[in-house]
Amino acid sequence: MSIVLFTANKLGEMLLEELTKRSFFPEVVTYTRGFQRTTQAKDLGSFRRDFSMSFIASNNIEDCDNLPEITGKTVVCVDWTKDFFKGSGLDVVFAHPSLLPLYRGYSALTEQFVRGVAVSGATFYMQGEKIDGGDIVAQKEIRIQYEDYPLDFMQRYVEVCADFIIELNRKGLQSYTPMPQNEDEAFYLQRKRGKDSIIDFNRDAYNIYNHIRGYSRPFFGAFFMKDGQRVTVWHASTEVWQGEYGTPGSVLSVSDNGAELACGSGTIILREIEVDGKIYKGD
Repeated sequence: MSIVLFTANKLGEMLLEELTKRSFFPEVVTYTRGFQRTTQAKDLGSFRRDFSMSFIASNNIEDCDNLPEITGKTVVCVDWTKDFFKGSGLDVVFAHPSLLPLYRGYSALTEQFVRGVAVSGATFYMQGEKIDGGDIVAQKEIRIQYEDYPLDFMQRYVEVCADFIIELNRKGLQSYTPMPQNEDEAFYLQRKRGKDSIIDFNRDAYNIYNHIRGYSRPFFGAFFMKDGQRVTVWHASTEVWQGEYGTPGSVLSVSDNGAELACGSGTIILREIEVDGKIYKGD
């Protein structure tokens, strides 16, 4: 086995599940339980039975003393700290959930859903001087359907990642010809914060729907405030695309499908919400 996989979070959990299905078990490096303080953090210790795993509590390779031997091996990073190997001189392949050079930086997946992107993809690139700016080793298109949510995309993404990792192990990095990215097309994203997920019902139904999708699981959820309570919306659908149906944010009807609310233009149905830790579906 010539691959050492650095991975973490929900994507890492999904990827290890996918590799297990394919009976492919590279060495794995991940973070110790509790080191990361994000909604996506996952304890991958349950995979120890099948994978040789190392657990670290650092965001810099120079501060790690319990890494496996990686000399002569190919390092692949999926959902890993982007500057972890900076200055190490190692050949490292990173995976990114977009068709680079588009959507560089953190929050690429959320941003693409918020913008209603229909054609995304997976890019595998060599670490370079710029974040997500290294030469591209391979790319594959992944379409985002209108009904998809981030977890749907992530499942297809880890399937592509698993295919690439297995092929890379078989063929070797030397068999690929990395190609420079087109800097004229590149742009970077800011990391998403909680306040970015606030729902503005003055917008049209299509944009509100995409906003809700973008922040849904495994992210922290789009929300609005009602009577002093935070209402997180996990799932919604557009009911009417255009037209005025009432004051934006007002409830028009409630049924077994959920609550229909007026938007700046059109209406949207809230199908799954959370209030004070309690989930409501179509109530």
